[in-house]
Amino acid sequence: MTERTIPVDVFGPITLDLLMFAGGIRVVVDPMLKQARVVLKTEATSGPSADAIRDTAVSLNGRKLRVHVPDAAGSVSGSTTVRMGGSTMTFSGGSGVQVVGGNVYVSGNSGGKVFINGREVTATGAAGDAATPITAEVRLPAKSVVLITTHTADTVITGTLARLEYIATSGSLVADRVGDLDVSATSGSVIVNEVTGPLDANITSGNLGIGAYSGHDARLNLTSGNVQVAATAQATGRLAVNATSGCARITGASHLNVRRRVTSGYVQIS
Repeated sequence: MTERTIPVDVFGPITLDLLMFAGGIRVVVDPMLKQARVVLKTEATSGPSADAIRDTAVSLNGRKLRVHVPDAAGSVSGSTTVRMGGSTMTFSGGSGVQVVGGNVYVSGNSGGKVFINGREVTATGAAGDAATPITAEVRLPAKSVVLITTHTADTVITGTLARLEYIATSGSLVADRVGDLDVSATSGSVIVNEVTGPLDANITSGNLGIGAYSGHDARLNLTSGNVQVAATAQATGRLAVNATSGCARITGASHLNVRRRVTSGYVQIS
C-alpha cells in the first residue's frame, strides 16, 4: 500500500480545493475536530497510482488547502461511462470489448490488454502495472468549505459543510447537509439530503436529488437529465428552473417566487 498524509498547519475550518480524476473521496465533517486531516491511499506500492500520490501538488495559502492529484490512468477525454447495479464500465481510446459464449475478447489501438486489480493478465500469467483506485480520506472541522473537481470518483460527505462546489463528469456524490451548494454534473448522480443556503445546479444527462431545500435562492439548469427537489416551509425567495429535454419535479415550492423556462422538457412544481 502507498499512503501519504497531507499536513495542514492551521487550526479550525479550512477551504479544501481537491482535484482527483477517479477513485473514491470520503469527507467527514467533525464538529469536535480542531485540525483538518487529508490522507491519500492506494493498494499498489508502485506503478502509476503510487506515483500519482507521490506527485500530488499540495499548497496551503492561509486557510485554503489545494490538493491536486495527477491523472494516474491518463486522459479520459472522449470516454463513455455506463453505470449498472452500483458498478461502472468506462470505454475510451477506441478499444472494444465483446462477450461471446462466456468468453471476453478485448481489442484496442495498442493490441488490447486485460487488467485485474491493477495487474496485467497475460497468456502466461500476471505482469505489469495499471492504475489502482486512489482514495482520499478527508476529515474537516465544522464550517469548512470544499471544492471538488473529478471525472469519475465516487464522493461521500458525512456531516455539515458550510459550502460545497462540485464539478464532475460521470461521478457520483452523496452528501448529508450543505449550506451553499454549487453543482455542475454531466452523466453523474448527485444526492444531497439537505441544503440550507443558495442552490445553483447545472445538470446535463445526470441526476440531482435534494431531500430538503430550505435556502433563499435556487437556480436549476437541466439538459436531458432528471431533477427532484423537495422544498421546505423555511425556503424563501426565488426558484428558477430552466429545462431542455429534461424532467424536473419540485415539491413544497408553491410559496416561492417561481420562474420557469421549458424547451421540450417537463417541469412539475407543486
